[in-house]
Amino acid sequence: MMLATQCLACLMPLVIWSSVVAAETDPECLKHLGGGYGDAECYHGLSADMAASNGRLYQSIRMTIPANNGHAKILDEYMEAQKNVARYCELQRDSGDKWSSEHDGSMYPALFEQCVYDARKAQNEFLKGIHVMTKW
Repeated sequence: MMLATQCLACLMPLVIWSSVVAAETDPECLKHLGGGYGDAECYHGLSADMAASNGRLYQSIRMTIPANNGHAKILDEYMEAQKNVARYCELQRDSGDKWSSEHDGSMYPALFEQCVYDARKAQNEFLKGIHVMTKW
């Protein structure tokens, strides 16, 4: 366990650096939403960037939890539940298209991507709050 923690600590700077470099979507795209495929691309890219940020926050928080502390399991369960959020966003998207799961270039993919983005953003705020409190 100690070796795994040491390896994780050694890899963190590399993970953080690669995640910063990997951010590819300019948040300015949110100022130019107009419906359709461009919106879906904007939200999808920002969601991917946010998911990477959330992963970094998770790792940073996880490293502050002492070994054998039950909160590590709760945090792991929370992150696992958040991975599945896209599945629930299908409900919003498909309900507006008479429960169809096949979509063309209409607004429905953008609704789905916006839902995922909103969930990732809420997750990010939640993790940031925890991260700040670990510094107290």
